[in-house]
Amino acid sequence: MTIKSNLLSLATVGALSLLASQPAMSVPFTPTTTFAEHNETRGYIAFQWFTGETSLTKPNIVLGLRQTTTDVSNKITGYDMSYSYSLEKSTSDAFRFGYLDGKCSGGLATVGLGYSFKKAAVLGFVGMTGSYAKAFGEIDGNKNLGAGLELNTLRCAGDRESTTTALPPT
Repeated sequence: MTIKSNLLSLATVGALSLLASQPAMSVPFTPTTTFAEHNETRGYIAFQWFTGETSLTKPNIVLGLRQTTTDVSNKITGYDMSYSYSLEKSTSDAFRFGYLDGKCSGGLATVGLGYSFKKAAVLGFVGMTGSYAKAFGEIDGNKNLGAGLELNTLRCAGDRESTTTALPPT
């Protein structure tokens, strides 16, 4: 080997050694919040007021069951079924079964069917469900329109702990 190639080899080894001794460069990481899929089944009780049917002092009493699945993007789907009893008339009011879809931040849309015991008619309804409340409009088989407000014992479906992790930027 020549002196020139020996010097080049020595310079290469020296440069590599110098680079190896430098502290590693840090790459900034962006924290990301993720959720695991979550299933939830909850029973609840509520007071319900319905236009033209319930007075402020004698609301309907509601017993219900809500089953939801929250996916990793925090989207909620599921169902809600309820039975209401009229304190005003001392009789069964209605049974409703609705599909739920949405996110807690924007409210859960609900759409469903039911049966009115006092009108002996099928019901169709649409509405919004949030923490401790539900608002809905319905039409019965006799083509009568109405609106309802329910205050219940349930927080928003899908509320749960999240995991924050640091991921490299993309």
